[in-house]
Amino acid sequence: MEFALTLFQRGGPIMWPLNPTNGFGRRIADGGLYFDNQNSRALDRNRLISQMRTFVRENLHPPMQMMVVAYQRSLEVLQDFTSDPSEVLKALRVVRTYTGGRTERESTRSDIAERISRMQNDSWSGSSATSRSGNWSDVYALIDNYAKETINDLQFTVDALRQIITSLTGLPGKKGVIYVSNGLPMTPGIDLFYEASRVMDDSTIFSRMFEYDRSRMYQQLATTANAQDVTLYMIDASGLNVGGMGSAEYATARDPRSVSMGMNNYTDSLRYLADETGGIAIINTNDIAPRLDLITQDMFTYYSIGYPLHASGQDKVHSVKVKLRDDPAFKDYELRYRPRFVERSLETQVQDRILSSLVFEIDENPMDLEVETGTPTPASEKRWLLPAHLSFPLANVALLPEGEDLVARIVLFVAARDADGKKSDLVRQEHEIRVPANLYQDAQKKNFGIDTQLLMESGSYKIAIALLDPLTRQVSYRTISAAVHPDK
Repeated sequence: MEFALTLFQRGGPIMWPLNPTNGFGRRIADGGLYFDNQNSRALDRNRLISQMRTFVRENLHPPMQMMVVAYQRSLEVLQDFTSDPSEVLKALRVVRTYTGGRTERESTRSDIAERISRMQNDSWSGSSATSRSGNWSDVYALIDNYAKETINDLQFTVDALRQIITSLTGLPGKKGVIYVSNGLPMTPGIDLFYEASRVMDDSTIFSRMFEYDRSRMYQQLATTANAQDVTLYMIDASGLNVGGMGSAEYATARDPRSVSMGMNNYTDSLRYLADETGGIAIINTNDIAPRLDLITQDMFTYYSIGYPLHASGQDKVHSVKVKLRDDPAFKDYELRYRPRFVERSLETQVQDRILSSLVFEIDENPMDLEVETGTPTPASEKRWLLPAHLSFPLANVALLPEGEDLVARIVLFVAARDADGKKSDLVRQEHEIRVPANLYQDAQKKNFGIDTQLLMESGSYKIAIALLDPLTRQVSYRTISAAVHPDK
């Protein structure tokens, strides 16, 4: 079992160049540019895009490939994987036209902060305790609603990022996602809870914010990325932040600790995801070019080490710890590596690859699997049954003696993706092949067929199918396109 390790010395990388293609001539570097417009300010994002254009022009060349994805309440693949810089630059021009979703949310947050500040000034001017009590209840309700709405949006954001991560899982070689936004909150509303607690001199308000802590959500996302061997490179589009008493978005000065708490709340998640997946977090800088160069080097050059692993045959998380030997020559070296990797069972690997084949072409068919579809028939008012016939030579599966017969057991996986990018659940079916021993020779010259029906709504689909023979560990993948009454 191998995992990637990148060794850095302060001031620059120490690189061990590896062959840029594996033994099968496949690409080893795939990078996704992921623009989270829902959590970005358009001006900040577009400033970064200007720098990223140079990065793309200078560094994108075979075997490295890039794709461009935009998220604004839904995922949109603007450019599939390509080594052509002009195609990626074209997609970046499209990204610049998207509005940013962060502005409205920050306006709500600043309105609440301003209200807290005004109420503090009112209390100093002699407002009644009763009046202040009622107003503070209203403020707490606003903070509570703000945190809950942010959590709801955050769930969709993380699910979308997880979706693109899992779509990369079946691709060979090193994979990375370069994520761009103005940060993601670790604990939504933490600075507002602190501000209200400080002004009201009530510590119980600040303690309530722990119920909104979403660190576990990021832990699960990092686990998913590690399971799919995807490295996350997280870029904060906010640029250089100088914490202080005032900010352009607030009419009055704020407590420095509250300001710092609010900024760190949005960057801690980026640092965590990068650290946990062996990536890089680019934070608090207006010039991202030098750090983008490190990402390029990560995709092309890294040091790979391994150790003996007694395979469990199951999905299992392993922790990794790497140390440099105690030698003064290494005192300025810095280790960066993925601290966990997931051992995946054979079936999990197949399931991962079939989901990837819904997005990217995977051409592996050692079992000569053939797929044909028929004419859809009505199943209900809005759903149709699409008949499908699968066949493959019996000579391509392992038949073992069982009584007077020879028996093989195969596993079939099917998933579908519509034109809008929505995916079906992955369906798994086991099939038994039983051949009388005296007919074995004849059976070797024949095909085995499986007839099934797929329940689908109207639309155009990409259907991915995988056939696994657990004994030989052979897997065939096929993808087909099907139109199920798309005009109805």
